[in-house]
Amino acid sequence: MLLRGVQDGMRCRQWVDSVLNKLNLKERIGQLFIYTIAPQQDKANKDLLRKVVEDYKVGGLLFSGGLIQNQVALTNEAQRMANIPLMITFDGEWGLSMRLKDTPVFPRNMVLGCIRNDSLLYEYGREMARQCRELGVHVNFAPVADVNINPKNPVINTRSFGESPANVADKVIAYATGLEEGGVLPVCKHFPGHGDTDVDSHQALPTLSFTRERLDSVELYPFKKAIQAGLSGVMVGHLAVPALEEQVGLPSSLSRNVVSGLLERELQFKGLVFTDALAMKGVSNNGMLCLKALKAGNDLLLVPRRIKEELDAVLDAVKHGELTEQEIEAKCRKVLTYKYALGLNKKPYIRLSGLDTRINTPYTRDLIRRLNLAAITVLGDTKKVLPLDPAVKDVAVLNVGSAARIQPFVKQLSRYIHPVEFQLGKDLPAAERKALKDKLSKYKRILVCVTENTLTSYQSFFKDFAPDTPVVYLFFVPGKQVLQVQQGVSTAAAVVLAHSAGDDVQRQAAKILYADAMVDGRLSASIGGLFATGEGLTLEPQTKPHFVPE
Repeated sequence: MLLRGVQDGMRCRQWVDSVLNKLNLKERIGQLFIYTIAPQQDKANKDLLRKVVEDYKVGGLLFSGGLIQNQVALTNEAQRMANIPLMITFDGEWGLSMRLKDTPVFPRNMVLGCIRNDSLLYEYGREMARQCRELGVHVNFAPVADVNINPKNPVINTRSFGESPANVADKVIAYATGLEEGGVLPVCKHFPGHGDTDVDSHQALPTLSFTRERLDSVELYPFKKAIQAGLSGVMVGHLAVPALEEQVGLPSSLSRNVVSGLLERELQFKGLVFTDALAMKGVSNNGMLCLKALKAGNDLLLVPRRIKEELDAVLDAVKHGELTEQEIEAKCRKVLTYKYALGLNKKPYIRLSGLDTRINTPYTRDLIRRLNLAAITVLGDTKKVLPLDPAVKDVAVLNVGSAARIQPFVKQLSRYIHPVEFQLGKDLPAAERKALKDKLSKYKRILVCVTENTLTSYQSFFKDFAPDTPVVYLFFVPGKQVLQVQQGVSTAAAVVLAHSAGDDVQRQAAKILYADAMVDGRLSASIGGLFATGEGLTLEPQTKPHFVPE
């Protein structure tokens, strides 16, 4: 898709040829390396930057975190040093805030997976592309295309758009298309699929012991759809997949069967293929990593630990016929072609002044608000209770967490009725639990508002909390926290998953209860045995909201 944006193919070829003809073999190999650098202004870090750019002639950089001003200053410095403009990469799965301080905080993918309107995901991708370009970033290692159907997954989890392969594919395509059309290369990861593992590939090598039929229907499905949509980047994960690679313990990132055979030949992927970070323990115990990764079919080598030794090993392998110069030239040409498509035929320079206000704009904040509101999901058989009738005045609000935290919700609720607040204390003795339950039983509706993540100390209260009065639970925390009080939730009349406790989200939740706002979120991942993936109700607002007098 990105290459279709190169209007003049001849000019692209001329630039690529002119650059390629000036490079010796070692420099061509250097273009295939992406090196990690800390965004720090100290002398040691700057000396390291100069060494990797001027001595090893790396093709790109990955900044590891810190402050945006430091990253941009070092990016400008690195681009000044480089003979060929550097491809600046970034690992921003949920926005710049994943790595950089004081930047806009977007919802995690598992929350975004609840949104039905994929155009919002496209809009998010466009905005992320804009922010990346403001920082001089050309490649974002996102979106995660893994289908997280294993709730015990220690590393993917909320980084995934959810448990439904079709929904994950839709979200991946929408977001990645927004990135590409905004001029940033998206990289779908972690091929062939890291969602159903209980091992973190940063720490060890996970194994996917599934049949090819299962892989096709779950793990590979979003990647296939992304490739068919013409998206331009894929990252290969460090995963042992016996159905695809017979050699025991060989990570997919080093497997020619997986990279060249499956990804490039069978699935016909023509874009850039990145390895996952080669310093990760799922792969790092292999010798001559970069050479093996190139022989497997990868184009770009991400974060090798010993760059001099790795680069020399590839150079030596070419000299001894293990790799051909033609293979190196083809990969280098491919990288340079994408650099041209990303505008790197000219030396870039990023303006530091006004950077904060260019990143965090009113539009950015409004988009974050709209994404959070669109993800709200209502679960349960709500017909008997929702929308709440403003004529029913006896409504109790039970705070589970800080009472001050829930005030935006209570204030909005007060526009419809006059709620009475109760505070649930931690580890209440049996007598106090009974007294509170007796008080609550006098109300016709009970709204349980959860703003605390750790609910262990409240479990004794909810263990047998099943009043005759209809109870609506509102979770202003991640949905998985529902399981901590599932005995109470299992008897609820309705459950509202708001996912976060932002003021706008709280106000929207109150409006939804009284049919003053629409909700149509769908659960992106199941919650134990309580709620299944895809559950959720569409509730339309009434034409005339009911308000109580001020």
